Amino acid sequence: MQEPSVSDSPRTLISLLTGDPSEYTRGCAALALGQARVKRAQKQLLTALSDESAWVRGWSAFALGRIQEPNALPNLCRALGDEDVWVRQQAADAIVRFESRLADAALLQSLKQRDPTARSWTLHAIAGRGHPDTAMDVVPILEDESRPVRLSAIRTLYRLGQAAAAAPVRMFLRDNNENIRGAAAYALGALGDVESVSALSLALTDSKAWVRRNAAWSLLAMGEALNLVASMTGDEDQGVRLFAENARRRLHGAVRTGAAQEQAPEALA
Repeated sequence: MQEPSVSDSPRTLISLLTGDPSEYTRGCAALALGQARVKRAQKQLLTALSDESAWVRGWSAFALGRIQEPNALPNLCRALGDEDVWVRQQAADAIVRFESRLADAALLQSLKQRDPTARSWTLHAIAGRGHPDTAMDVVPILEDESRPVRLSAIRTLYRLGQAAAAAPVRMFLRDNNENIRGAAAYALGALGDVESVSALSLALTDSKAWVRRNAAWSLLAMGEALNLVASMTGDEDQGVRLFAENARRRLHGAVRTGAAQEQAPEALA
């Protein structure tokens, strides 16, 4: 049989999705239903989110994201915990595409799922939607029992760009896990939190290169403590050395600009 496509009738595509023995055909039927935005296929697509095949589940999630019926959101949120990473990505992308702000409410509810994988992917979708007003609802997740979830929460907060989240993120510069310390160091620079300059300066002495590198990047991004960053040219990590050289060039350029300004004649009134 020819591969299902949007040129097939909705009835044919729904029949293939629900009854064809080939997982490839069922998945292609789900894809075509999504491309054609066949709203009357929603019930069958919701059922297909539980198909034994990840191929079918993923394209069903894609289709539901194209159809955008709000009552599909709880099912898509549950799919964020799917055993297959591609299905999780398709579910997240589907939710991100929703124009309705009901998707934000569904995602905040999804943060209560017991599965830490689902919580992490929920945070990924929240970040993808990019609504800064959801940031303060994410802050409590910084205390999640799961380390990967805490890491996802930090990344979500800097992607949302909510400056008010900087203070709680700053605490994680003292975390015992280098990945979380490094993510916090990067987040503070991405948020432009100048109140974290002293803490980031201290992070330049961290035993882990990942943390030092992100702290150097953040200070460089904010244009703060450049002399301190420039002093790291002898660091064992190449990334830190590159940021240090960048800081030295910026300082040198600032000195030359200042000297040129001093030598320039005064403008005529």
